[in-house]
Amino acid sequence: MNRLQKIIIKKMAHGYTQPEVAQYLKKREITPNSLSIIEKELQKLKKAYGAQTMVHLFVLLIRQGHLKP
Repeated sequence: MNRLQKIIIKKMAHGYTQPEVAQYLKKREITPNSLSIIEKELQKLKKAYGAQTMVHLFVLLIRQGHLKP
């Protein structure tokens, strides 16, 4: 998982929506920061972890220790 993916996952785990994550990245001048990039990174993560849905992805990340429950 790369730095951008970690930020996206962490913020979404704290309740941010995808557009709110994009705004967070833009405010901190972290690039890339578009909504489409966030969507693409989430799709990459779903594929990498074999997740069918976003909920499934988060469950897998918790089980594997990438997120604290």
